[in-house]
Parts: sequence; structure tokens; C-alpha cells
Amino acid sequence: MEIINFLIGQLVGLVEPFLAIDFIIKCLGWKEGVRHRKQLYIGVCLIWFIVAQGNGRFAGSYNIIAAFDMCLAYLFSYLYLKKTAGMKLMICILEQIISTICTLSVMQLTAYIINTSVFDFLENEGMIFQTGAIVSKIVVWLVYKGVYTYLDYMTIHFPKEQIVLTNVMIGFTTVSEGCIFLAVSQKGVSHYIVVLLMIVFLGIIALCGYVIYMMITISKKNEKMQLYQLIELKSQEQERQLEEWKHSEESMRKFRHDYKNHCMNMEHLLEKGEYESLDEYLKQFVSEELGEVRSIYSDSPIINAVFHNKMSICKEKGIDISCNITGSVKCLDDMGVGSILFNLLDNAIEACEKNKKEKRIVCQIAREADEVNIFLENSIDQSVLAENPSFETTKDKKDQHGMGHLIVEEQVKRLGGMVEYYEDEMFCAHIYLPM
Repeated sequence: MEIINFLIGQLVGLVEPFLAIDFIIKCLGWKEGVRHRKQLYIGVCLIWFIVAQGNGRFAGSYNIIAAFDMCLAYLFSYLYLKKTAGMKLMICILEQIISTICTLSVMQLTAYIINTSVFDFLENEGMIFQTGAIVSKIVVWLVYKGVYTYLDYMTIHFPKEQIVLTNVMIGFTTVSEGCIFLAVSQKGVSHYIVVLLMIVFLGIIALCGYVIYMMITISKKNEKMQLYQLIELKSQEQERQLEEWKHSEESMRKFRHDYKNHCMNMEHLLEKGEYESLDEYLKQFVSEELGEVRSIYSDSPIINAVFHNKMSICKEKGIDISCNITGSVKCLDDMGVGSILFNLLDNAIEACEKNKKEKRIVCQIAREADEVNIFLENSIDQSVLAENPSFETTKDKKDQHGMGHLIVEEQVKRLGGMVEYYEDEMFCAHIYLPM
């Protein structure tokens, strides 16, 4: 019987590190360059298991080995797993406290049921002890599965401040659990005191769990609010684009009407033979009516419409603008691409208006095989990234600061591309879009 109990104890002890390391890996994920993952997983679990054989062999062994296990788990996660150092620490501490709390709770409950002290229960490695150990591992596995969904959300969405607060609460719970365990495991402690301390301990766990749950709930609500604001802003952006295109269309109709009158005037001067007056009229017409407006002729009607609109605005504001398109861009005939260009050009025009020296915008759109690269540059008097890296607006509506850039990033993400900003004498926005 003793041999059977020993074998069961060893098997249960071997399961514990595999459950713990598996939980940590699922929460953090492997780094991309890590090779021989199975070997590393098995190796760290075996080290954990070998060290665990020292439990109960010397004074304070449970606490010392628990601390060693957490350090081993953190070192493993630091070398081979993803996420930040703070997140790794939180997951390692949380794993330790889940394992310890579940194990001790089952043991304390079992000791209370069979009317013995926790100390005597731990000393007696009989069948009841082995049964409690098996049950505790099942409980640990269920708790790991239950909290994984929330932890997965936390690792992705929690800001640094919430991660620090979560670590503090988990650490406080761990210390409380250790103190209460030391109290209830002493000889001569009545069952009544054990029950009271267990209630206190469960209350601490419930309180910390509720605070973490509320942080997750608030974080999700904030995400929804940001999403609603972005949707509302996109709706306003579309209305603004339609208004600007409508304004451009009205300007074109007015120009066509005036152009007809100009042609009639020039025809009259030609019939009269007043060639000098006709020459002067033509020069005045070209300089005042046509000016420096350039036309864009690509195979994407949306790109043409956006640039024709913004070129007219640049002419009114005295901004030099040029655009070079190479390759077929018919694949960019999408409202999302139109929104990207619309906002980038708006930002460039707004930046050029502040310049006291050069006011220039240069756009290059290049189609190569399965990708399109858009480079939009505008002149600057001083560094934008150094003075305003978050692109906060200088306008009165501070609650919508940087929304143009948010719309660009959201549309680029929707199209599966990437966006980057850099400076090389001019401010440049680079958009990469896969086709």
C-alpha cells in the first residue's frame, strides 16, 4: 500500500508542473524564434518536479520551493515567451497563487471533514491524502481553464497601470494566503478558527477577483466607447467628403459656365480681328482662371476625385502640390483608400498653412506586383515628430485630437496594410497596401 501511495504521489506531483507551465505558455505565447519547444517544455517541467521532491524535507521547505518554482517559471517566460516583463511576472505569480490556493483549500477542507489538523493531514501521506492531492489537481486544471479567457484579454488589452495594480493585488493575496496557511497548519488550532480563517481568505480572493473583473469590464466598455466614437467620426468624415466633392462639382459647373462665356468673348475678338486684345485676354484667362491647377488622370476615379478636390484647395491657399502615379491603381478604387488620401492630404494642407517658408506637398503612388506604396510628403518649418509625436490638434475641439490619423490607421488596418511616419527634411507618411 505504501508503494502504491508513493507512486500516486509521484504521478500527481509530476502533473503539477506540466499544468503550470502549460498555463503560462497559453497566456504568454512562444517567441517566434524559439526552437525545440517541446524539449524546453518537458525540461523545465522535469526540473520543477525534481526540486519539488524537497517539500517537507527541511524547515520552511514549502515556502522556499514555492519561491524557487516561481523564479524558474519567470526565467523560462523571460527567455522563451512573449509579452512584457510586467505581464510575465503577473502570470507567474497568478499561476503560483492559483495552484497554492486550490491545493491548500482542498486540503484544509478535507482536514476539516475528517476532523484533523492541516499539519497532521500533511504529515500523513495515506490514501485520503493522495485522494485530496488528485482532487486538488483537477480543481487547479479547471480554474486554469476558467480564468484563461480573462487572462488572454488582459494580456492583450490591459495598460501598464492596470497590470501593475493586478500584480499588487495578486501579491497581496499570496502573502495573505501564506500567513493564513501558517496559522491553520499549527498544532492545536481549533476547527472553529480554521473555518473563520478560511472564510477570511476566501473573502480576500473574492474581493481581488471582483476588482480584476471590474477592470476588465471597464476596459471593454472603454473599447466600445472608442469604437462608437470612431464610427461616429467616420460618418462625419464621409459627410464632410461628400460636401467637399459637392463643392468641387459646383465649382466645375461654374467654371464650365464661365468658360462658355470666355469662348464667346474670344470668338468675338477673333471675328473683329483684334488679335492683340485676344492675346492679352488669353493670357489673363490662363493666369486667373486656370492658374497652376494640374489634373490627375489615373484609372481610379476615386483617386482622381480626391486629388482634383485637394488641388483646388491648395491653389486657393497658395500651396504647391504635385502627384506622380506609376502603374495601374484601379485596385485602389475603394472608399477606404479615398478616406486615407483625404485625411492625409487634409493633414498635409493644415501643416503647410502653418509654414512661414516653403508650402509644398508631394505625393507618389506606386503599384508594383502585389503591393501599392503611397508616399505623401509635406514641407515643415520644424520637426513634427519631436514636438508633437501623438499628432494632437491645435484646433479648439480637443476631444477629436488626432482623429484624422486614427481614421487613416483604422482604414489601413482594415485593408491589411501598414502605416509609418518619418521625417527627412519633409514630413512623410508611408502607406503600404497589399493587393
